[in-house]
Amino acid sequence: MPPRFFRHGELPLVLLALLSESPRHGYDLMAELKRLFGPRYRPSPGSIYPAIEALQAEGLIEGRPVAEKVVYATTPAGEQALHDRAEMLAALELRVGVRLGTGSGDSLETLLTRFKARLSPLSGHVDPGDAAAVLNRAADAIELLASTSTIKQRRHHAG
Repeated sequence: MPPRFFRHGELPLVLLALLSESPRHGYDLMAELKRLFGPRYRPSPGSIYPAIEALQAEGLIEGRPVAEKVVYATTPAGEQALHDRAEMLAALELRVGVRLGTGSGDSLETLLTRFKARLSPLSGHVDPGDAAAVLNRAADAIELLASTSTIKQRRHHAG
């Protein structure tokens, strides 16, 4: 028997992430899962709908009827749960090689969470002093990006 693709608690988290992008009905979710993870994972109503029901029972998503289908969307509690589980989601993305979300709305916090998930397995395999030097250079470069962006914004508003 092949190993399960999603580990305990990951499928509901993936569904929550997909629903935070846009409201969808069950078959839309299955099609998106197939697009993102196929052929390694084949979604079925027997796995998707129980996960949807569990998310509803927790108050993390809500469904509303639209044209004879139920369209699901995240609730504020669901958005908070997604935020609270950002490290778990980042680790899942890293493990399966799929980024969830559009990427354009990523905050620096989200990017740092993904960065941490990517580098955490290297702990103990690199010299901490060398790693600190690289991270400090990266921080300097990001601070420069922020100051350059601020200058561009000021010029745009002044002009």
